[in-house]
Amino acid sequence: MDDRKYLLEAFLEAEEAKAEGTYPIGAVIVDIEGAIISRGRNRIFSGSDTTAHAEVEAIRRAGSAMVDIENKKFLKKNYTLYTTCEPCPMCSCTILLSFSITRVVWAATDIEMGAMRKFKEGPHFLDRFNKISFDAAPFRDLEVRQRKLLADWSIKRGYLDTPWQYNNEL
Repeated sequence: MDDRKYLLEAFLEAEEAKAEGTYPIGAVIVDIEGAIISRGRNRIFSGSDTTAHAEVEAIRRAGSAMVDIENKKFLKKNYTLYTTCEPCPMCSCTILLSFSITRVVWAATDIEMGAMRKFKEGPHFLDRFNKISFDAAPFRDLEVRQRKLLADWSIKRGYLDTPWQYNNEL
């Protein structure tokens, strides 16, 4: 897989979210052949939905590729979810309960709300989270890009001292 290519696709969604006036976070889900099967972007403020996170939206849109409705079974595919920011607790558990995402790659680690790393370290659902691998911030330039997007977003909302505004040098 070309991780950079798919992270850049997730950034397209993040930019759309920013243009819509909400958190600039985007996600895509990719199958083992490299086809993007769904996209998502944060819509918390643009959609008045506190659960409308990019990863959740991408998973919702990939539902028919993850669930066999007729036989009432999870398909358990080997999908990779690419996101511009480390998944929060809600998104991490949604990824876990999709049963089809076996790898997660994110552009920027979230020291405040990021949960994928924390869940992988246990003790909760350790047997389940061990089935999901992740690559945290594999490209420094993309990490800085996401950090700057979130810093700008936070500062425009009046949060003048956000962790996103630090550690942004290449």
